[in-house]
Amino acid sequence: MEATTKNEAQNFDAKKAVPVILFFFLFALIIDNSFKLVSVDIAKDLGISATTVSWQATLAGLVIGIGAVVYASLADSINIRTLLSAGVIFIVVGSIIGYLFRDNFAMILFGRIIQTAGLASAETLYVIYVTKHLPKEEQKKFLGLSTSSYAMSLLIGSLTGGFISTYLHWTTLFLIALLAIAILPFILKLLPKEKSTKTHVDVIGLFLIATIATTIMLYISNFNWLYLIGFAIAIGLFLVYISKSSKALIDMTFFKNKRFISTLPIVFIVYSIQLGYIFVFPFILDEIYSLKLDMISLLLIPGYIAAIIIGALSGKIAKFFNSRQATLVALGGIALALFIPGLFTESTVVVFVLSMIVFSGSFAFMYAPLLDTCIGTIPKEKTGTAIGFYNLVINVSASIGIAYTAAMLDSFEISNILIILSVIVGLTLILFWFLSGKFEKEAN
Repeated sequence: MEATTKNEAQNFDAKKAVPVILFFFLFALIIDNSFKLVSVDIAKDLGISATTVSWQATLAGLVIGIGAVVYASLADSINIRTLLSAGVIFIVVGSIIGYLFRDNFAMILFGRIIQTAGLASAETLYVIYVTKHLPKEEQKKFLGLSTSSYAMSLLIGSLTGGFISTYLHWTTLFLIALLAIAILPFILKLLPKEKSTKTHVDVIGLFLIATIATTIMLYISNFNWLYLIGFAIAIGLFLVYISKSSKALIDMTFFKNKRFISTLPIVFIVYSIQLGYIFVFPFILDEIYSLKLDMISLLLIPGYIAAIIIGALSGKIAKFFNSRQATLVALGGIALALFIPGLFTESTVVVFVLSMIVFSGSFAFMYAPLLDTCIGTIPKEKTGTAIGFYNLVINVSASIGIAYTAAMLDSFEISNILIILSVIVGLTLILFWFLSGKFEKEAN
């Protein structure tokens, strides 16, 4: 009886901390999504190109992807209470730097990197806290809240960025980010002081991944062939490293799995287009219709609501489509969502609203089935590592997607950009159709 009471008290204490970490998670994503939307106003204020301003979004995405892996690794040796506190401090320091040096883009970039290093802590550590401290039968419910929070953050983030940039100033977002300090007392009070154990963070592997992503983004920005050479060297070193090191974040056995290695390029291409289109969307509506960010943010709402609804219904939808069928339908929807506004670019803004509804809804429809296709043949004991690397690929590809769509925005007409992106998705659909059909035959 005494043991039961003790367990109940522990569960109660664990649950008390969940709202605080979940709020931090939502707050962090809102801040990051707001900064992505206001890129168009940053570019105007500082007199820089879309390609240049995209770095404040691309590097932030890269830091979030790598930060997720780092925080997950550190959570085994440093208690979550300390890591979340460090995350808050990074946010505050980065935001102060960004605001104080708001007329210098290099310093804004520096501030955003530090800020994002803190923002990255919230999402990863929320999932780890739930799986580590809550009863197994309740974990799905609380993990589901993180999915809803992500969709909600896109909605609130676009509105926050749009209205603050229009009626106050985009630099105000740095001041709003400082509110993270108010969360710190609750973190210190409600989270347990866990004992630390030894662990290993694959610093070399993460550095090589960061080098691979950065060199390709630099090449996209100014097409200097030296960056391509650096990219090729980094890829080679990474492959040699993971084949030799027993402590690498992912080992060569994953790359011997045909389904995993064949699906990852599809994941990379498609998710690079997702953030790429969302990033250039405000630039497109500003250039064609001269709309301000408050109106643009309102036009994004139907798309995000569609994503929330489809995400919530994904379990029921799965009864009618297998993973292959669902992914093919989603890829078709994404291609259509880009192709139609490419044909009717200057007709009416309604075309772009409908485009974003189909675009966002298709991505929500695709996430689970494409993940299942990718890791379906990975052994259960290695599933966690596979998912971690899968999400890292998504974050890296998103950063590169923002970089190349921003570069296209400086060089091509908007209609051509959208048609090019739709053709890329169409070719990806054909590739997935061929590969997934081959996988199904091999399985049978």
